[in-house]
Amino acid sequence: MAEIASNNVTSQVMTTLGAGSGLNITKLAEDLTAVEKEPKQAKIEAGVTATEAKISAYGLISYQLGLLQSAFESLNDADEIAQPSGASSNTAVTFSNVDGTAEAGVHFVTVSQLAQGQRVKSNEFASSTSALNGGAAFNLSLTIGSGSPTAIAVTTDTPAGVVSAINAAKTGVIATLIDTGVAGANYRIVLSGSEGSDNSFTLTSTPDLGFANVGNTVQSALDAHLTFDGLAVTRSSNEIADLISGTTLSLNSTTSTDVRVAVNSDKSTLKAGIENIVATYNDFNGLMTELTSSLVNEDVELSGALQRDLSTARYILNTVRTALIGDSSTTSGSISSLRDLGVSLDKTGNFVLNDAKYSAAVENNYDDVVMMLTANTTNQSLFDSSSKGLSQDIATLLDGLTAKNGIVSTRIINAESSLEGQKEELLVLEKRMEAVYQRYLTQFAAMETMMEKLNGMQDYLTGQFESLAKAYDK
Repeated sequence: MAEIASNNVTSQVMTTLGAGSGLNITKLAEDLTAVEKEPKQAKIEAGVTATEAKISAYGLISYQLGLLQSAFESLNDADEIAQPSGASSNTAVTFSNVDGTAEAGVHFVTVSQLAQGQRVKSNEFASSTSALNGGAAFNLSLTIGSGSPTAIAVTTDTPAGVVSAINAAKTGVIATLIDTGVAGANYRIVLSGSEGSDNSFTLTSTPDLGFANVGNTVQSALDAHLTFDGLAVTRSSNEIADLISGTTLSLNSTTSTDVRVAVNSDKSTLKAGIENIVATYNDFNGLMTELTSSLVNEDVELSGALQRDLSTARYILNTVRTALIGDSSTTSGSISSLRDLGVSLDKTGNFVLNDAKYSAAVENNYDDVVMMLTANTTNQSLFDSSSKGLSQDIATLLDGLTAKNGIVSTRIINAESSLEGQKEELLVLEKRMEAVYQRYLTQFAAMETMMEKLNGMQDYLTGQFESLAKAYDK
């Protein structure tokens, strides 16, 4: 390298002085190297640009498919398709829950008795730490309804120890130690059971703590009594979830007259969801059209980026489109697909929604629509093998396209690998062209040295001939 650099400097000096060939061999070496390098470099760089565009294109496809998946997942649960609400004419009866499966309607409720749990108190104790059995452990026997007795061991024979033992047993009966404020005998244990007559209980022990004494009964266990749309109804709880499907009624007090309760169903969520699916798919279709266009639009980024990958791009588009126009795994009645909700393809490949057909389907066959979309299920999982309805069917398919081993992710990984190879090619080319450039310099430096020698010989011979000519002139 030092010799080449020396020859290079020498040749430049010789060129400046008019010696050697008179050529700028440095510029000549650069130009000859560029002639060889530039077409190869341009080809590789064009490949880099195309591959980077492909990676970006598939990234956009993955993003758009994710949006479409989310659009379908918003309609995959039966209780999320509509947003019904409940209203009551009297706070004595209210709705504590109304989910998407609730059917619109008006009902009348009269409450004659609320459900309540049994409540009993113990004898009085001087303190929370009073010994109840001379310091010895003992057992409680608790019987709930018609069930078998449960033995509860009390290891600390104090009122506080009894409370702790009962609550630790987790039988459904809750114990509370209360200070009544009456000096000398101001501590009582209060037991509270669950609502409903079937949850009445008895608790006995030796020593007797007084729970079985009639005078210590604070409240008896009762069922709720009501009339619902004229029918007499008995329930063990004031929270009733089996009278109006998809709702829970809360009984808060008794009533002397009918309470009007109404469920109003707002199905705008369903239509908004369908419109979102249509719009999101159309965005996806537009993206695919631009990415695969043979007429590159310079004003549109990534236009034509997948021209060289048309088969894969078309496969993805056709797979998605076929799924959207296909039948649900849970067809119902006359509703089997989005087609039956007024969704159809136009001549541009976009979906359009026929409002009249949609409204007729929802108004006349709402239950079938819900079945087709959701299989009447909620909280669905990708890993559940049972039928899930069209929404989850398509969401699962879209997830498969963009998953780690899906076709979109695979194309991105392959393109990234190609990009690394192309960048390595550029580095190899650069090194090879540097070697070519140095070879040209070496060759031209040798030529310059030879030309200098020839020029020197020419000057010598010229001088000799001139001397001879002068000798003959004398």
